[in-house]
Amino acid sequence: MKSLSGVGLLVTILSAVGALPCGATSAGTRIDFSSLDTSQSYKLSGTLYVPEKTPAPVPAVVLVHGTTGIDVRNEFYREPILSAGIAVFEVDFKTGIYTSAMDRPRMETFVPMAFAALKELRKLPSIDPHRIAIMGFSMGGHISLETAIESNIKRWMGDEKGFTAFVMFYPVCRPFIYELRESQSKLTGAPMIVFYGTEDAYGEGQAVPEFKSLLAEKYNFNLTTVEYPGATHGFNRNAPAVAYPDPAAIGGRGYMKWNPEAANDSVTKVVAFLRESW
Repeated sequence: MKSLSGVGLLVTILSAVGALPCGATSAGTRIDFSSLDTSQSYKLSGTLYVPEKTPAPVPAVVLVHGTTGIDVRNEFYREPILSAGIAVFEVDFKTGIYTSAMDRPRMETFVPMAFAALKELRKLPSIDPHRIAIMGFSMGGHISLETAIESNIKRWMGDEKGFTAFVMFYPVCRPFIYELRESQSKLTGAPMIVFYGTEDAYGEGQAVPEFKSLLAEKYNFNLTTVEYPGATHGFNRNAPAVAYPDPAAIGGRGYMKWNPEAANDSVTKVVAFLRESW
């Protein structure tokens, strides 16, 4: 995979190109939408950022936060992705839906929300409908991986295609290992990459390599993985270290700690992966 020098430098987004919804500003454009699951009345929103000086239509990434909601991780990746000529749609799947890991809905609840975000982007002439990826952190990574399962694509998108690339940060792979081993579920053949630390409190140090091997053996699929020795869950969250309750973590206790070397390396690799996926 090729590297990109200087990708971590931030650039100021002064204007957007292409046909944007009314009210577009350099700070981003808010888009309101609803989950595709009509049995639930979830009202959602997201902020669309479009790169400057890039001819429309441009590729895009749906960026899905972790359980804590939109935080510093979004900003950390936003500008490097924009500077690569890729739009970023930062969705909010927390406000009005849950408050913490203790009342967070099942992951299946968020899948029709993610596909709804994809459909919203495909309505916009500024976005290339055939080049839309999804990227997420922790819960967001898990949701991203759920959208790669063919049965989920068929259920919520019908004959329409799903996302064209997948970027997952520590997506809690253990449930997928069981699901793919014990069922006929299949993943899309689109490019996928997973970033994780060996000291992840959700067991990613063991689960991700096992998941990669399972995909290779059962589906002849090469999952790209990037391992950071000694890194924890949330290694790219530039904030004080924190321990917190989460039923999904080993022993019910999560832990996140900033790792600048791993975080900065991941920025370069994310941008390179997206560029090579289209």
